[in-house]
Amino acid sequence: MLFRSNKFQIFCILSVLSGLTALFFTFSEPSEAKNAVFAGYSLSRWLLGIGTAALTAFFLCLLIRERQSKGSVSDDIYRYLKQGDRAYFAFLASLFGLFLSLWSFRFSWLFVPRNLRPQLLWFAFIFLAASILLFINFRDAFKTGNVWEKYRLFPRLQDLNKTQKKSLPILFIISLIYIAVLMPSNINGTRDLKDFQAYGGDEVVIYPILQAVSDPGNTYSEWLYHHYIHEDYHYGYPFYAISYAVLLPYRLILGPDYLQRIDLTVPTLRVMVSVIPLMLGCLILTYLTTRFEHPLLSTAVYIFLLTAPGSLQNNQGFWHPDGLNLLFVCAALYFLQRDRLRFGRNFYLCAFFVGLSAAIRLFGFFFFLAVFVCLATGVISKRLDLHKAIAKGFLFILVMGGTILWSSPFLFRADARQNMIAILTEKTGEMSSGYNADFSDPKNDYRPGWDAWYPAFEDHFTEMFCFFFLIISLLTACFAGREQWTFRIIFLWWIVVAVYLIWFVAVKSTQYVLPMMLPLMSCIFALPRALRDISNKYIRLSAWILAVGIFTAQLIINLIKIAPRFQ
Repeated sequence: MLFRSNKFQIFCILSVLSGLTALFFTFSEPSEAKNAVFAGYSLSRWLLGIGTAALTAFFLCLLIRERQSKGSVSDDIYRYLKQGDRAYFAFLASLFGLFLSLWSFRFSWLFVPRNLRPQLLWFAFIFLAASILLFINFRDAFKTGNVWEKYRLFPRLQDLNKTQKKSLPILFIISLIYIAVLMPSNINGTRDLKDFQAYGGDEVVIYPILQAVSDPGNTYSEWLYHHYIHEDYHYGYPFYAISYAVLLPYRLILGPDYLQRIDLTVPTLRVMVSVIPLMLGCLILTYLTTRFEHPLLSTAVYIFLLTAPGSLQNNQGFWHPDGLNLLFVCAALYFLQRDRLRFGRNFYLCAFFVGLSAAIRLFGFFFFLAVFVCLATGVISKRLDLHKAIAKGFLFILVMGGTILWSSPFLFRADARQNMIAILTEKTGEMSSGYNADFSDPKNDYRPGWDAWYPAFEDHFTEMFCFFFLIISLLTACFAGREQWTFRIIFLWWIVVAVYLIWFVAVKSTQYVLPMMLPLMSCIFALPRALRDISNKYIRLSAWILAVGIFTAQLIINLIKIAPRFQ
């Protein structure tokens, strides 16, 4: 007990000393004369100082009481935290506070008021000390309570059964072969800058934006501005941030002019930002619809998704955010079904990935129906009462919104927000009515409606016989079989995106359709899997024959379509 009390006293002493230091720096420089109200300081500075002094006094009072009562304060705190998993959540809250304080301090050179810097560093120190104190005092309880396992966020490999584990090496080998086969396409037009500019396409337009994001500037403030205020908001900031992170080793090895090495940077971006995220998204979809229960079945679905003409178009010489967007959408689908109406950490992990998708391509907002149905189902099934459902929904929105803000710091600046709104408004009009009059559209394709869209589906994903079979399979799996909830989540996502694209979007860019068509195509064997437990073996056999036949026919058609891409 004494040892725990001593550590708590040290924590209080350090908090008081650092608080006094923050108070000193708060008043180390006077305010601007026009803002000064008393003794050369502004009202906001005085309020900040009073708040700092009050919190410092609070830690001082804790220290005095701890010493006078010989450890009663630390004992009371310890008894409270050791109940259940309170200590673990306090530890997580301290880590989050540390991250938020350091994040805010960093941006005090961009949009957070600079006068808050002493307090932000003080808070960071307090949260760091609290995290260390909690870990030291409760690490044994964390182990015996198995909290690391109980609250882990992501699934473990060892949780898969033997059959499922057999599928993974096969899918991994297919993935390596896929990357190798696409590599010649992904080095096209990358010999030098002139070759790259002649190659054309969206990459030539967005590569200079990445160069601007990488601009070090003359000061730290300029670097922050260039790095986070990219001034072109057709694609969300996470796309540029991830692209920048992918190229960071080149930056460290080659120096500030690394982006001139087109022969290295562009192929890397194409593979790491377009190809691999799409492959990971397809792996998630394969798991959702097959559970990796049979290696041959999983392999068939995975190849079916990867060889769709639309997938190949995204993966061959095309550095774009749509692979990342698909990955975030698929991750959100995975965690939403994994939650299974428990409305726990998986529910909020879904909110996190929904936020990332919304930040990068706005597609995350199309999850509204799936999330609403989950909450409504929770109320109807009495897993939640109405008040809890509203609270859970509000917290979901809070996590999603917080993710959008965290991953898009430019939103904190009014000028950047206005620029983004203007660009997105223009883009929305273009999406709904087509490109301008100078753009050639001899077939009148750039209009919404089924008549305009179904040729695009046939050209890049599936023929109509397969398209409608996939819908029937998906609907059947929503109400039959062992994984009804999984397929319901997929359907609730799919129907919203399908309605939006078909009836409200005129532009037929293939990459826009990836989050709609690939989840649907992953349901190619959903019908026989949904009917596998029925007693009539002839119906089961017929379902498999039909699914395999349509799969084979569509796969052959797709292979014929994509063959010219490799000539």
